[in-house]
Amino acid sequence: MSKKEQPIRPKIKFGRSLMSRYMLLILAAFLFVPVVVPLVATVFIVIINNATPIEEAPYGDADRITSLWISESKKLGGASDQMIEKRMKELQENFPKSAMYRVDAAGRTKLMLGGKEAEVLKPKSLNPADNVELHETSNTDVILKWVMVTGKTEETRVPATWTANYTIEFMKKALYRDPLTVVAYVGGGNENKDQGFMVIEVPREMLQNSSSNGLMEFVYFGVVMLTVFIIFIIMSVLFFAKIRKRLIHLQSAMVAPSKEGIPLPVDVRRSDEIGHLEESFNQMVYQLTGSLQREREEEQLRKRLVAGLSHDLRTPLTVIRGHMHALHKENLSEQGVRALNRMEGKMQDLGELIDNMLSYNLLASGRYTLKLEQKDVLRMMREAAASWYPVWEKEGFEIDIDLPESPLIWDVDEQGLRRVLDNLFQNVVRHAASGKYIRISTEPIQGQIVLLIEDHGPGIQPDSGTKGTGLGLSIVDLLIREMGLRKRVESTEAGVRVYLYNGKDNNQEP
Repeated sequence: MSKKEQPIRPKIKFGRSLMSRYMLLILAAFLFVPVVVPLVATVFIVIINNATPIEEAPYGDADRITSLWISESKKLGGASDQMIEKRMKELQENFPKSAMYRVDAAGRTKLMLGGKEAEVLKPKSLNPADNVELHETSNTDVILKWVMVTGKTEETRVPATWTANYTIEFMKKALYRDPLTVVAYVGGGNENKDQGFMVIEVPREMLQNSSSNGLMEFVYFGVVMLTVFIIFIIMSVLFFAKIRKRLIHLQSAMVAPSKEGIPLPVDVRRSDEIGHLEESFNQMVYQLTGSLQREREEEQLRKRLVAGLSHDLRTPLTVIRGHMHALHKENLSEQGVRALNRMEGKMQDLGELIDNMLSYNLLASGRYTLKLEQKDVLRMMREAAASWYPVWEKEGFEIDIDLPESPLIWDVDEQGLRRVLDNLFQNVVRHAASGKYIRISTEPIQGQIVLLIEDHGPGIQPDSGTKGTGLGLSIVDLLIREMGLRKRVESTEAGVRVYLYNGKDNNQEP
C-alpha cells in the first residue's frame, strides 16, 4: 500500500484518551498513602479533640512535673541543706498530695515530706519476701514506710540508708509505677553529684491522662481507610464498566443490521480510542451503503441492458430464420444443405440463449410470476423425457428410465419445473455426451422420494468446460429456490448425480 493509500490515523488528545484517565487512576493509587493517610489523621485528631474534650488535671501532665522537678534540682546546686529543705517544703505546699524526700551523697535519707507520718520498722518486723537490703550500721538499720494520702497508690518504702542495689532497683521501677516518681540529682548532676538526689512522688490520678482510646483510633482508621479503598475500587469498576458498555453497544450495532443488511451508524459521544473506533465503524457503514447503492444501480442497468438486448436480438433473429427457411426451397448442394442445417442449429441455440437471458433477468428482478399448484412431478418427468428421447437416441445415449407408477405430488409451477428439467437434460447432452448414458429414476432418502438424473460423463472437473456453471444452470437454481425445492449435485469421475427433492417436506438436505 502506498503512502497515499494508507489511512490517516486520527490523533487523540492526551487529556481525552482512555490511557490518560487510566493513568490518573494509577496516580491516585500511588498518592493514596502519602496524601490520604495524613489527611485522615488530621481529620481524626480534630474530630477526637472536639468530640472528647480533655479535662484539666490539678497538677498538669507528667511532662510538666518532670520538667519542674529537674529545673528546681538544678537551681539548688551548691545550696546548703537548710536551703534545700526550705525549697522542698515550698514545693510541697504547691503539691500537697505529693510526697518528697531527699537522699544525700552518702545514701542517707535526709528529708521526707507529704504522705502519712513515717512509721519506723525494725528489721525483724519485715517480711522476708520484701527482699529489702539494709545498710548494717549501728544507727541506720531501720526502714521508713508510709502510704500516700490518696490511699490508692503503691506502698513506698524508703530505707534509712540506700544501698547501690536498692537504688538501681528503685529507679528501674520508677519508670512505670504509680505514683509518678521523678528522681533528679541536686544541682543537675553534671558537676556537683556530692549533694545527693531528690525525689518527688505524685499520684497519677492527679496528672493529665494523655493516653487515648487505642481501639477507637484503630476502628476509625480502619473504617476510613476501607472506605477510601472501596471508593477507589468502585471508581475503577465504573471506569471499566463504562468502557465495556460502549464496546457492547458497538458490538450490538455490528450484529444488528438494518433492513438492507448493513449495520446502522452509531453516535460518537467521546473523542477517545473507542470514539475513533466508532467513527471508523461509521465510515465503514457509509462505504457499504454507497457500495450497495452503486450495486443496485448497476444491477438495474444490467437488467435493462439484458431486457433491451433480448428484445432487440429477437427481430433480426426472426428475419434470419425466415431467410434460412426460404433457402430450403432452393436447389442446394449436399454440402450447402449440411451448412444450412448447422446454421439452423446455431440459430436455435442463440434463440435459447436469448430466452435464458430474458428468463434470468425476470427471475433476478422478481418479475417472473410463478403459479404453484399440486402437480404429479413423475408425470411431468416422463413427458419431459419423452420430448428429449429422440435427441438422446440421435446422440447414441443408453437411456435408463425407471419411474414408479404411483404419483408424486409437489407444489410446483408447471412451466417452471419443465424449464428446470429441460435445462438439466440439455446440460447432460452438452457436457456428458462422452459417457453416452442417462438415467432417470427415484430414490427413497431419509423418508422422502427424491428425483434422480444421472450421467456417466467426466463429471464437473476443475479448469474445464464441464463445470456446469452456465446461464441455464443459474436459471435452474433460481427456479428451484422460488418453488421451494432443493437440489444436490454429486460429481465423481464416474459421472454426475443430480438430486431434486421437496424442501417443504424436510428442511434438511437428504
